[in-house]
Amino acid sequence: MVVLNMKAIRSAFIMGIVITSFASGQGARNGTSGASQLMVPQGARYLSGGGATANAVGIDAIFWNPAGLARAESNVSAIFSRRNYIADIGVNFFGAGVKLGSFGSLAVTARSFDIGEIPVTTVFSPDGTGAKFTPSFFVVGATYAKLLTDRTSLGLNVNLVNEGFAGVNASAVTFDAGVQYYNFLNISGLAIGVVLKNFGGPMTYEGSALWTEAQVTGSNRQTEWYKVEAAAFDMPFVMDIGANYRLDLGAGSLDLGATFENNHFAQDEYRLMAQYSLGDLGTVRFANVTTAVVKVEDDPKTAINEKELYKDAPLENIFAGFSFGATLNLKQFTGLDLSIDYAFVPTTVFADNQIFALRLGF
Repeated sequence: MVVLNMKAIRSAFIMGIVITSFASGQGARNGTSGASQLMVPQGARYLSGGGATANAVGIDAIFWNPAGLARAESNVSAIFSRRNYIADIGVNFFGAGVKLGSFGSLAVTARSFDIGEIPVTTVFSPDGTGAKFTPSFFVVGATYAKLLTDRTSLGLNVNLVNEGFAGVNASAVTFDAGVQYYNFLNISGLAIGVVLKNFGGPMTYEGSALWTEAQVTGSNRQTEWYKVEAAAFDMPFVMDIGANYRLDLGAGSLDLGATFENNHFAQDEYRLMAQYSLGDLGTVRFANVTTAVVKVEDDPKTAINEKELYKDAPLENIFAGFSFGATLNLKQFTGLDLSIDYAFVPTTVFADNQIFALRLGF
């Protein structure tokens, strides 16, 4: 059985390396993907995601690695979280999951973005026409995960992504697939994980707002309706490889985790996290995100001098740096399997992010 597990892990690593090699060969593509809402973490329990690819469990693990759903602490679980994101945007997340014995585990999730009203402006009314519109961004997901052995779990997540505003709308389907392996190399407490996220076809806007009444320049034809063909944009594909090591300290435990994220459309990231758990009472955690240095080179095929372009405005991750959080388990106070998670994530430009999450198990 151990041989089969090792084969599964090796296959996952090989698949990840092959896809990463292909992605790396595409060159710098910062800012060319869409559906960036897929990259916003849900929940507060895993902060920056350091090691979460390997050790995340339960519903709030689905974002980091769907294989973690198979190790949910309760047979039936639910979560709700609220994140105060950048530019006064609020991110709501809800999920519910159930264990179904030898069949595996299932979960459904939903996340929405509260962007608020935006004034309508035109060339002739740059200060606003008096009208307003409200963008709509949401993601609905379904997840399946299964424990193959007491050490190995696999997970698959399917997301329906939808966004729209002012008469246009776009939808796409993306997939996440991951594996977790505990006690790797027979080392007690060592877990590893690999996950491919946001794999899917391009997304294109459609809708009535893309039709415009115009007359072809230089022709004698009457004014007619023409459709503006919106350009398609890719999904923000990433691959994460992570490891976590848990030290048993008697009354508590210490987790040390690290994750490398290969991003097809932005800089690669290195994520670290350390957390100390005091029995069943609670947990405190600290994390750090470091962005890889981008190697900028001039492209002789274009007229763009990238070295000059990024000289005064280097590419930066506004979430890079340190963050912290904590969890309080309320079961011994309320009799319910209830936990409250909190995370504080500083930013370099916008207001600092705060995340609150409520988890319930049965």
